Amino acid sequence: MEHQDPPAQAGQDGGEARHATRIAFERLRERTDELELLVSGLFAFALLALPPRILDAYQRASVHVDGVLDHVLRYGYMVGAGLSYALAVAFIVHLAIRAYWVGMIGLKSTFPDGIRWDRLPLVGPVTRGFYQRSIGGLDDMIDGADRAASIVFAMTTLMALVIAWTGLYMVGGLLAGWLAGGLFADRERAAIAVFLGLAALLMLVGLGAPFADRVAARREAAGRDAGWARRLGERVLRIYGWLMPQRLVYTVQYTLQSNLPNRRFMFAYIGGIVFAFFISSWVLLNHERLAYIDSYRVLGEEAAWEGMHSAHYEAMREGPHRSTVVPMIPADRVSDTHLRLFIPHRPQRDNDLARERCEALVDGRNEATGPAAADVARRCLASLWTVSLDGAPVPLDDFVPTERQDLGMRGLTGYIEVGGLHAGLHRLELVWNAVGADSGRNRRREYRIPFWFTPGIEQAAAPP
Repeated sequence: MEHQDPPAQAGQDGGEARHATRIAFERLRERTDELELLVSGLFAFALLALPPRILDAYQRASVHVDGVLDHVLRYGYMVGAGLSYALAVAFIVHLAIRAYWVGMIGLKSTFPDGIRWDRLPLVGPVTRGFYQRSIGGLDDMIDGADRAASIVFAMTTLMALVIAWTGLYMVGGLLAGWLAGGLFADRERAAIAVFLGLAALLMLVGLGAPFADRVAARREAAGRDAGWARRLGERVLRIYGWLMPQRLVYTVQYTLQSNLPNRRFMFAYIGGIVFAFFISSWVLLNHERLAYIDSYRVLGEEAAWEGMHSAHYEAMREGPHRSTVVPMIPADRVSDTHLRLFIPHRPQRDNDLARERCEALVDGRNEATGPAAADVARRCLASLWTVSLDGAPVPLDDFVPTERQDLGMRGLTGYIEVGGLHAGLHRLELVWNAVGADSGRNRRREYRIPFWFTPGIEQAAAPP
């Protein structure tokens, strides 16, 4: 009987035993296409449903914060939504390539000879020779599609790891800056300074490895000792090893980068990350529009807000306008003698202006207690707004601080007397920061809410 080497010796190459693996690579490779299709099929379309939920969560949370915390939420949304969009597109592309690959295998099994060039009508020697050189045969297409699908799948995994890890560090750095900023009088500026300082330090440390590589290469090429440069580079890389999952990221990145044209790899790699943040930012900027792409040349976005917009009516706040922070009334038709008006408090806009105008605040905070706290809040927020009904000023003295759990907001609520108005159309106008400039964060903002006073309709419908 023929002698067989023991497993530890059968894999020896050059006198050294290779690392034993639990499952043979060839056995895994036979199932790679199945595993890729399973993962892509599960995640491709599920990921497309995730960004709207992330956007809705961001909108509901961003109403309550300002400054650095708002930046944290915004960046968290961009990372989550961008990652979902980028991965969904990549997985759909992968599925399309794999579907083509499956089709090619089916053709190969049905027609083993592939393309029979001599039987193609209207194909002469020139055309036949050109296509034989350019498209090859079924075997070439099957191998090419299989290679492309595996590369796309690996690139998708790489982008997911990098985007998620980068987002984690950015959000963590912003939160660290916000916590550290609490030690200073101007918390927001201190937080931004701490965050920028951490980012700059991380970048400087990151430049240590390329610097050490260049110095070591030059010194060794000149025959000089480069021990200190090597030690510096290894220490920097160890530090980055604590911050970055190198085995997860660099194993994939360096395998792709070393086997693909470098320019194409970098274009796809950086382009995928840029696409993720671009699409999430674009959606965030346009999510309140009626449609992302439209052809409204007459009744555009500006005209809609100047007219009757559903965000101003609690009964009509659907879709993306559920969390839109604008003044609102219950409905477009009023039949009672008083009209309820809710003016929301938005920390992102109100806090800075209130700090300047409200003397009762201590370092921008309402530290009063009991009924005095409500009075300070009312007077402070009322000083930011000017309200009028059909051109007549509406005093805000009787408005009260309100928490609306149904809307997820806080603000001022008041009842405006409308019983003496004539039946028909009326307009409620509100101005935030009436003395503000035409541009900038604290610019003057105007809101117009038309409504119809219809007392006769309700009286006719009432039982005798």
